[in-house]
Amino acid sequence: MYGLLLQSAVEIIRAKYGQETWEKIKTMLHIDINSFSAGQQYGETLFIRIVQLLSQLKHEPVSDIMDLFGIEFVSYISSYGYDRILRILGHNMRDFLNGLDNLHEYMRYSYPRMRPPSFYVENETAEGLTLHYRSRRRGFVHYVIGQITEIGRRYYNTDVEIEIVSEREELDVTYVILELKFENTAYVKEEIANRDTNELDLSLDCDVFCELFPFHMIISESLKILSAGESLTQLFPNIVGELVRDIFHLIRPIITLNWSQIISYSNNVFEFTTIEPLRKQIDENSTQINDSIEENDSNMLLTMPLQRDNQEIYLRLRGQMVYLHEWKTIIYLATPVLENLDVMIDTGLFINDLAMHDSSRDLVLAGTQQSAELKLALDQEKQKSKVLEESMKTLDIEMKKTDSLLYQMIPKKIADRLRNGEKTANLCETFESCTILFSDVVGFTSICASLTPMEVVSILNEMYTKFDKFLENHNCYKVETIGDAYMLVSGLPERARNHAAEILDMAFDMLDAIITVSNPTSNEQLKIRIGCHSGPVVAGIAGIKMPRYCLFGDAVSKANLIEQTSKALHIHISDTTYQLLDKNSYEFEECPKMIINGSLSTNTYFVLNKKDRSGSIQIRPFHQVFEQMKRQEAEENQSKQLRIPKSVKIDDSLLCTSKSNGFTQSLTTSTNSISRSTGSDEFTVSTRINNNGIVPHHTENSISNTRISNNQPLRIHEVASEPRQSMKSFQGRLRKFQLEFQSKSMINYSTPVQNERIKRRHFVLLALIFLISISSLIMVYILFPNIDPEEKGAFKIPKTIDDAKILGNVLYKYSKHHRYIIMIAFFLTYIFLQTFAIPGSIFLSILAGFLYPFPLALFLVCLCSSLGASFCYLLSKLFGRPILLKYFRVKIIEWQREIQKRSDSLVWFMIFLRITPILPNWFINLCSPILDVPLKPFFFGTFAGVALPSILFIQAGKTIHQLSSPSDVFSWGSILMLSFCAILSLLPIYFKNQIEKLFKKRN
Repeated sequence: MYGLLLQSAVEIIRAKYGQETWEKIKTMLHIDINSFSAGQQYGETLFIRIVQLLSQLKHEPVSDIMDLFGIEFVSYISSYGYDRILRILGHNMRDFLNGLDNLHEYMRYSYPRMRPPSFYVENETAEGLTLHYRSRRRGFVHYVIGQITEIGRRYYNTDVEIEIVSEREELDVTYVILELKFENTAYVKEEIANRDTNELDLSLDCDVFCELFPFHMIISESLKILSAGESLTQLFPNIVGELVRDIFHLIRPIITLNWSQIISYSNNVFEFTTIEPLRKQIDENSTQINDSIEENDSNMLLTMPLQRDNQEIYLRLRGQMVYLHEWKTIIYLATPVLENLDVMIDTGLFINDLAMHDSSRDLVLAGTQQSAELKLALDQEKQKSKVLEESMKTLDIEMKKTDSLLYQMIPKKIADRLRNGEKTANLCETFESCTILFSDVVGFTSICASLTPMEVVSILNEMYTKFDKFLENHNCYKVETIGDAYMLVSGLPERARNHAAEILDMAFDMLDAIITVSNPTSNEQLKIRIGCHSGPVVAGIAGIKMPRYCLFGDAVSKANLIEQTSKALHIHISDTTYQLLDKNSYEFEECPKMIINGSLSTNTYFVLNKKDRSGSIQIRPFHQVFEQMKRQEAEENQSKQLRIPKSVKIDDSLLCTSKSNGFTQSLTTSTNSISRSTGSDEFTVSTRINNNGIVPHHTENSISNTRISNNQPLRIHEVASEPRQSMKSFQGRLRKFQLEFQSKSMINYSTPVQNERIKRRHFVLLALIFLISISSLIMVYILFPNIDPEEKGAFKIPKTIDDAKILGNVLYKYSKHHRYIIMIAFFLTYIFLQTFAIPGSIFLSILAGFLYPFPLALFLVCLCSSLGASFCYLLSKLFGRPILLKYFRVKIIEWQREIQKRSDSLVWFMIFLRITPILPNWFINLCSPILDVPLKPFFFGTFAGVALPSILFIQAGKTIHQLSSPSDVFSWGSILMLSFCAILSLLPIYFKNQIEKLFKKRN
């Protein structure tokens, strides 16, 4: 297909649907050019694919779009001057339709490789006619209808109504019959003129006729050649008496070559080409070689004449079919198609072989004179076009870079409006509600004092790069960064109802990311503090040379003040943000009231944790660092406060208020005494328990509660043999007790009754999932065909290789007639075994190689393994995670932190674990969600990692009857290959670490 049609479609899309729509279609089709060259050929299906994608994007029928393209194409080709051809094809619409098949004939010199459609007219009446349309392209019927309708309206002032009578496919040809209704006055006039005209009997001598038409053929009803012109007889001496189809191949029109079709298409131009190539009889004198030529020139002498002889030349004829009533024959009045003298020489023709009145003489001679100049001009134009195309590609790359830079400075929606010429004043907009986030690094000034400027820039770049990765996931926009300050907003420029929740999710991800950034001098992890506030703002573009998208309003300054009063690794929110959040999805701690910007005192809150759907707190990587920071603060506070002499008595009463899930608790703690007896060096710490049986544990920034028995004293006994034991030992033991008490107190987040309810609910849900899975398998097996009673025992999960052999033979028997039922049963069974960690999937992998060809078997095994492992992953995340966190909380947090540090290499690490037998697959499936391994790298790592071992099992399935156990699959060669692939999977991780170390050394 020539680019003329494709470029017209592009221009129509840009004009009717906008540049953005065309850019989307380019992206979906992976097109990297901005325009199509009119004279260049492209893929045949590209036009239809563009129309189909446009239909999907705009939700319009394909037929309507093709009709629109056909109408607009008529206007588009006027820019190329083809409207003049359309105007002179006939006096009226009838003449145009009768000569429509010849339209493409006039364009063959501009588009020599064109594959034109074919048209012919029948059943003419005063109200219209019937038009037959054939084409080797499918889907262009409505395109043609749109063109004919527009040509009638534009050039012949005729309104044409077109109806599709029938449409069918004949081999690779689309055949459509169209009924055209219009005022056919020209047909009426011709009928009247024919009745008034007297017939003239003018005879013509046969020799004169043959001289006038040296390439004619007279064809009988059986398509036998009865007579041929003199020039045609010179090329084919035995042509008379042969069938037309034995010598010539019909190129145009697109019809079956028979008598009735030729009569129907008598108004069309017929073009034939010879089936066998012509070989020019070379003059003997031109083939003689001068004996005086030296042997060194032998190669040139051999190739020069032989190359001309070996070229395959075909004769092309073009002309009109005329039916002779007297003879009941058809005469084909043809002329040869000769572009220049080279073609004439190759076919063995001469100028005097052509009729005197034939314009082919002038075309051949003129074409020869102008061919050199045209070829030179064409080469120059091609070179210019190539340079222009390269420039357009370079420009397109630069435009993409410019757009990317602009989208980083300004939101895409606003940038597109700005690029379309809108004034900056029109881009200002008021947003009634949005949430703003500020963050900065705690102690950044002191950190910078010990670092070089390049190290500071490196730290900030690493931190901001990690933050920016989460922006698109949470529908947030980065407003600006100043030094270590980071400002985000959610809810604009695209309005969103859940903007407060999006900001909090982003804040938690920022806390997880910041613990992976450390101070290069002290190797201490950086800590940030975060503040959020919701309210109305005005957003718009500020600046001309360096435009920036800025926010204005009281909400911005309030958010900044909230951030300044926050603490390290804390998310501090205002009361307006608190009101927009779901209280059951987060754990809050109420802070003392504060005055913001001179307004009335208002409540603020710390967001401590986020909860999942079951109500359990999500453990995130930053929690371990947060707890370590709390313990350090507690130790520092105690070391300052505990200065106990030989006889000290301390009374302290503390009233604390904690707000969690919207429920307020008031706790009263009294410490009776901390005393020391000089005789025995015995220290006693006793704590009174309130009436609810709660021992409050208070530190500077958090309150943790643990339920114990009522009025139970907590004691630390220190007995020393020497009275010289210092007070420092007592302080260390007391500090150790407090840390143990704090660690234990973090486990229980709800009452025993609530925990018991959650466990029961989880158990019921797990049982329900298991029953649904079993029911699905039962339904599949119910749909099985009737099975012989003797073979029913084979349908069970194979536990040995013998079971697999029996099951494989039965399945292979039924898969011949019930292929898809067997495949669905195999698919569901495999996933069921993987989901619930039931043994037997290895035997199914072997059966896959026995039942299916290798590519399909490998795809099925990898897909089933990865899907089943993913379902097991989700079940473990829902049910197993709370249980393991209860007993191994600290260790899991440490592992989660390591996983977070290596998040970029998780796919390769997962592939390594799947290839090597270090850990069982079921253990990997259960532990991955607990260690916060994301589902995406888990799935793709599993899919790629199980492929190599599965190849061994599938290959073993080809010879299943020779196996005695699954261990026969492995040989020393296969083990070495698996080991080698496992090492290869670790190489990307190794090179990544080495590169990072190299850059750190250079910095």
